[in-house]
Amino acid sequence: MNATTSSRGSARLGRLLPAAALAALAGLTLNAGAEERPRVRELGLSPGVLEPGPLNAITDVAGVRVGHKTIVRGESVRTGVTAIVPGDGNVFQDKLPAAV
Repeated sequence: MNATTSSRGSARLGRLLPAAALAALAGLTLNAGAEERPRVRELGLSPGVLEPGPLNAITDVAGVRVGHKTIVRGESVRTGVTAIVPGDGNVFQDKLPAAV
């Protein structure tokens, strides 16, 4: 490594650190505000035309099934997948409407 390479790396790091700090601060600010906002229904607004189910969840809809798998490996791997099956029967052979 020569002096030019070292100074280029330092300059790049000098620009990156303030940007990373700003991004972290923005994330904290956004998360803090999300907890303080009221939900839409609490404001008297009713999104959609149907009433929510007893759990206010996708599984309140008859026939809808939901499954998930989470993988945790060591300290750095946290990933997962959620599958939503929209109706009874074979989803490949028994087609469902996309909207009603």
